[in-house]
Amino acid sequence: MKKLLLKLIGPLFAAIGVFGLAGSGIVWNFLGRSLGLPSTVISLLVLMLGFVLLRPLARSSPSSSASASASTSSPSKSEVKEESLMPSSGEEKVALTTAESIARELAESQKLIEIAPPVNFAPDMLLPGKGLQGRKRRPGASLRGYKAMAGELFETK
Repeated sequence: MKKLLLKLIGPLFAAIGVFGLAGSGIVWNFLGRSLGLPSTVISLLVLMLGFVLLRPLARSSPSSSASASASTSSPSKSEVKEESLMPSSGEEKVALTTAESIARELAESQKLIEIAPPVNFAPDMLLPGKGLQGRKRRPGASLRGYKAMAGELFETK
């Protein structure tokens, strides 16, 4: 029960810190700085404590496991599993980290991409004078009402 509590206390403090930060923001907006600032500081402290408690626990030293295995006459199941997982001297391979494997995949994919020549559409599409109209513009139907009104000014009655 104690080990279970130790495993759950880190995520619990981290969750409390995150939800506390969200709540302190709401408190700060609606109730002001006097309540929001202390609740934000407390939430940050709880979140930092949660991060500290989330770190992986230190593994037991190999010397203590070797002395424990020497005292027992038959190897336990965990020791057999560990021995089967350990590579032999001929099987040792360099393990890549995630970042290195992603970088290798990206480099391979970049080699496959064809490099397109930089071409601009402007020389073919934007020729001077191509968009200009050659004929003189004529008044359209929207000018008819203005012409009628201006013509009435000069009529003699």
